[in-house]
Amino acid sequence: MAQSLSRSPRAAFALAALTGLVWLNQGPSSTRYDALISIPAAERGIALRAWLPFAFAYRRAVDEELYYATANAIRGAPFDRAMLSARRGYVPEGFRRLPATDGRWHTPYAEVPFEYPGLVLPFILAPALVSPTFDVFAVVSGALMAGLLLASIAIALRARATTGPERAAAWWLGAAMLLAQGGLAIQRLDAIPAAGLAVAMWAGAHRRPFAMGLGAGLAAAAKVTPLFALLPMMMADRAAWRSPAALGRLAGGLGLALATGFVPMILASPDALTNFFLYHRARGLQIESTYGTLAAVAELLGGHARGVTMSFGSYNLEGDAAQTWATASTPILVASIALLSAWVALRPGLTTTDERAEAIACAGLGALLCVWLFGKVFSPQYMTWAIPFAVAIPSRRVAGTLIAAMAIGQLYLRGFYDHVVEMRADGVFALAARLVALALLAVCVVRAFPRAGREDAGAASLP
Repeated sequence: MAQSLSRSPRAAFALAALTGLVWLNQGPSSTRYDALISIPAAERGIALRAWLPFAFAYRRAVDEELYYATANAIRGAPFDRAMLSARRGYVPEGFRRLPATDGRWHTPYAEVPFEYPGLVLPFILAPALVSPTFDVFAVVSGALMAGLLLASIAIALRARATTGPERAAAWWLGAAMLLAQGGLAIQRLDAIPAAGLAVAMWAGAHRRPFAMGLGAGLAAAAKVTPLFALLPMMMADRAAWRSPAALGRLAGGLGLALATGFVPMILASPDALTNFFLYHRARGLQIESTYGTLAAVAELLGGHARGVTMSFGSYNLEGDAAQTWATASTPILVASIALLSAWVALRPGLTTTDERAEAIACAGLGALLCVWLFGKVFSPQYMTWAIPFAVAIPSRRVAGTLIAAMAIGQLYLRGFYDHVVEMRADGVFALAARLVALALLAVCVVRAFPRAGREDAGAASLP
């Protein structure tokens, strides 16, 4: 019986759905959690005592409070002004203005500062419209993100032909990745680019250029940097792009998707797009980036750890050295993507849909690793983007190493993130361990690339 369930795609999907929609979505708001732990121990019932550790592990994120406050500011509904200002930390003057609570709608970007592209707005406004309180908003938003992740896994599994046991195994891995990622998976907006990347991978495997451009564009219209995955994914099946018509269809889908994210910003305010890029350009070197981690290790070993400061909604290193690395990170990232694309392009061509799907998934995950390892900002929630790629790659090493990296991120984020911020030994060690796990993941991805014969000359272009 147990063996038949383990090989059942329906049972595995049910567990993944339960994990994302219910288990990860059980956490209370910080206000409610504080009220729960203030209850004297003698007055806590058995159920409350059993639930408190999980309430702590899955308590709602500050990011969700920011989304809710921003959505209410746009709607003219009451919101916590002090929290919104404090949680962002230092930001440019244009991002400090807040509208009156007057029951009228206020234009995002023009009247309400927002640090994400326009595609994200419906994903915070829709839950806010049906939620009278933050507690309701958090559950609704979490369920929406969980649904997108489940959809991304389903789309990824359609990229190549799989048997029932293979689909079951992929869903089990999906559930494991959701558990390892924890609340990060559904308490941030990263399920949106994950779904877009899944569409791009499926479309690339089946040689549908418009849909591939559309999926990559939607991922970029939510978080921008996932766009770096597109070129390596294309190079994984370079024969598909010998036709100018195929490139034109790809560009059409990409342009349409990017327009959904950035045209509304331009219509809302002539300065919105410029301010958006200036905002992210001015962000400092995040403590969780590779450069930040190495700097933290060096400072800790040198006995002069300074800690970090809150700015632009994250904890960043200050100083000339940090600024130098932050500036250098962009050309380093671009160079890494170019080198990865060239290496992928030099590999033997692939002839079957399954081979293309695996190669495109490996290339996409490799590109994400470049973003994570060489960008100036790397938050643990970015690993959510990799879930559809990881389930499409038939390698337990890839999935297992990604799960390990996710688990380390969840551990320090929920357990002792203040130690990371203060550069204490356990916090810095956790960052270093996660960095090692990501480096090992890069090795596993390289080894997972399918090794096929030469490309079929008859499959020289897309239909």
